[in-house]
Amino acid sequence: MAGAALQIDDDYCNAMGQYFINEGKEIEGFLNEYISILESIKSTSIKKGNVANALESYIACAGKIKGQINDIASMAQNHCSKYIASIDNADQYLF
Repeated sequence: MAGAALQIDDDYCNAMGQYFINEGKEIEGFLNEYISILESIKSTSIKKGNVANALESYIACAGKIKGQINDIASMAQNHCSKYIASIDNADQYLF
């Protein structure tokens, strides 16, 4: 019969929080590079017309995402930390 014990691996939860931070930074870097490439295309290749206007709007929309990914990654890390703290708090009543 399987045990009824619940075991929380604090190290794993902390590692996952750090994983979210690292992935957020990497994705943010990809986004910045992507926007730079689009801006380069706009300034060197597509300078006038409907396509240029659409590209400019797209770049503006993509720019609004900057910083948001890191915020989400930080929120995920905070949730991991709060989860561990909540379990530790509940644990003191069990033992």
